[in-house]
Amino acid sequence: MSGVEIRLLGTGSADGWPNPWCVCRSCVWARETPGAERAQTSVLVDGTLLIDTGGVRRAGVPLHGVRTVLFTHAHPDHADPQPLLWRQYAEARRGAEAPLEVAGPPAALDLCRDWVAPGSPVTWTPLLAGDRVRLASGHRVRALAADHWRDDPYVGPALLYAVDDRLLAAWDTGPRLPAVEHPAYDFVLLDCNDGTRPGTGQHHDLASFARTVAALRERGAIGGRTRVVAVALGCGNPPGPELDAILGEVGATAPFDGTVLTSWEG
Repeated sequence: MSGVEIRLLGTGSADGWPNPWCVCRSCVWARETPGAERAQTSVLVDGTLLIDTGGVRRAGVPLHGVRTVLFTHAHPDHADPQPLLWRQYAEARRGAEAPLEVAGPPAALDLCRDWVAPGSPVTWTPLLAGDRVRLASGHRVRALAADHWRDDPYVGPALLYAVDDRLLAAWDTGPRLPAVEHPAYDFVLLDCNDGTRPGTGQHHDLASFARTVAALRERGAIGGRTRVVAVALGCGNPPGPELDAILGEVGATAPFDGTVLTSWEG
């Protein structure tokens, strides 16, 4: 049997949830609810592929098995370079540094290069929309254009990723998602940053999230067994029980950080 395991290291927005400076109703709820605090969105796939590094500070799980770090774009809540330095500390204590691939938009790679020691066995794989690659982690990845700071060369261009045609990692994106070319994913992790706030155009609010879910269903990317997970969540969204009810109407959920999602096939 083969399958996919996705560990949600972080499911929050750039400022997390709660924002440490904010005392809105949603942030108060998040502070007072055990386990509700959300770090910046980051996921670990099959223990070997880390997508974005913003959420690893509080992940509480070892990352020594990671063979590829895959970045979505160069905003520092996603392409935080410091974990690459921490890895070198740990590898030095073990006496040998394992090879590591760092992949993603050129701007994200440039943000991280100075945090890797010269001579370190790190390879750099630049990606643009339309690229299809097999990563060092063993995963097949297709890079898709994100609807996020499209014309800013210092950010990316930002990307979404189809991983083994089983996971669609689609955070930090607005509603103009690219078309899909294959059957339904097992998991769709979709941006819902803006919540009930007026949309910025760089992210989904709850209304555009629902429209995108409907569009992905119509295209076949979301099927009867697809689990749709809202990520990049911040206090623009209502407190948890209210958010759960709204997401439930479109067949989505918002599990907390640390949740492990699995699927298997014979």
